[in-house]
Amino acid sequence: MADLAHTLQRFEALMLAEQPVDIGQADDAIWAYLAQSHGSTAQIAALDRLSAEAARLKGPSPFLPHLRTALERHRARLTEPSA
Repeated sequence: MADLAHTLQRFEALMLAEQPVDIGQADDAIWAYLAQSHGSTAQIAALDRLSAEAARLKGPSPFLPHLRTALERHRARLTEPSA
């Protein structure tokens, strides 16, 4: 299950990885977490919670800025007007 705590644990593991991490792994974790919420409003609220908790992650990991960019990319996707 991709609950908030599990998703944050995945982020922390990616931050600690010795090898360069493919940002796709973070995207997969974000998608898995958001997929539990139905509808864009619920997904935006879930992303807000996830982003707030991810903002508390600290450390020298070069992965962290990429994670924050991925979260913002998901926010842009969820908030863009439908065609």
